[in-house]
Amino acid sequence: MLWSLLAVFLGIMIFSGSGGDATPFGELTTQYVKGQIKTTIADKERRKAALQGLSAVNDDIDDINKQISKDVKAIEKLIKNYDSTPEDFDRLFASVLATRERQEDRLWDDRRVMLKHVQADEWQMIIDGAKVEMEKAAAKKAKK
Repeated sequence: MLWSLLAVFLGIMIFSGSGGDATPFGELTTQYVKGQIKTTIADKERRKAALQGLSAVNDDIDDINKQISKDVKAIEKLIKNYDSTPEDFDRLFASVLATRERQEDRLWDDRRVMLKHVQADEWQMIIDGAKVEMEKAAAKKAKK
């Protein structure tokens, strides 16, 4: 069980963009969505509410990224400690998974609140525009 938990945990760390030069979880997506919301949603009140919702989603993503960093340090500490036991790893993984589940639930709830102010066709335009902006930024970065 310990090895399967370790594999899951390391997979989360790798695919979440923790450490090194990797982009933190969610950063690429959300940084391009704000401008698209501003240009796509014509109704001022809905636009304002959607941007407030996006801010909450961004806060959730920041919390996840900060916690991932702490989790990586905790696992590194256990790995380096010769006297660590399988129970120590089990406790850490149980805690990490419970925390991550709460964080993801909050993220999805905040996303749902944000999307109450965005129509389906607007959301598609926002996502398509964000992808185009992201690709332009990546191309520009690749040229450097």
